[in-house]
Amino acid sequence: MLTQPTTDKILLAIADDLNSFVLPAVNDAQAKVLLGQIDQLLRRLSRRSANEIAWMVEEIQAMNEAIGREPQEITSLVLADVAAEYSEASGALGDAIDEAFANEDAATIAKLKNLLSLRIEKEQEILGQLDLVGRG
Repeated sequence: MLTQPTTDKILLAIADDLNSFVLPAVNDAQAKVLLGQIDQLLRRLSRRSANEIAWMVEEIQAMNEAIGREPQEITSLVLADVAAEYSEASGALGDAIDEAFANEDAATIAKLKNLLSLRIEKEQEILGQLDLVGRG
């Protein structure tokens, strides 16, 4: 029984059950590879579901700060609402990047490039390392 039935815990419990009960009963090599891939996916989704809203809120604030926009209050923590805010802030960031290049503003380009590097690092952290299950 799960004492914390949050999405992340449910996904981990499914992965654990697949590894503990289903995998030992499977003899087919391709099915074992598929179960390994499912395990990776479930564990990534668990981590993402536990942190996704917080990560987006942090990045929204960082984007707005980097482009000189007033901080915007996040009024809803519903995933779709935060994702819409994230998309809007990302669009504004894209516009700021275009403007910086059009104006040949090296300082702003460097600042925004640094922000993009941090976003890529966060994305890689979220995705984690891809293990090629059943390959090599």
